[in-house]
Amino acid sequence: MKRIFVILTIGFLFVLVGCSQTGTEKNGSNAMMVVVNNNEYTGTEDKLDKTKQLGEKISKVTKKTKANEVPKENDQSNYFKVGSQIYAVKGTEDYIIVIDKDNKKWLLKKVIKRE
Repeated sequence: MKRIFVILTIGFLFVLVGCSQTGTEKNGSNAMMVVVNNNEYTGTEDKLDKTKQLGEKISKVTKKTKANEVPKENDQSNYFKVGSQIYAVKGTEDYIIVIDKDNKKWLLKKVIKRE
């Protein structure tokens, strides 16, 4: 019985250590982010449906930062490759649509900055 308890405890410790985040930067992020027109947009669980129609092209990604780095300048992303197209969503400034190099559409939501 003690042997099983020891094995389970060691297994739990391995899982716990494996899931911890070490080596991340203090201000880092792993969220999907894009900066466009001085606004920060991040991935959302909101659905890209008929209420969020593709508007006009507003920009494209010109610089890709590291995945854990927060993009700071316009047309930068920590997720999308250079050349990915950025579109407005008709009728709202709360969202953008990014079409990546594989032609997959991604909906991103504007980050509301609290001061």
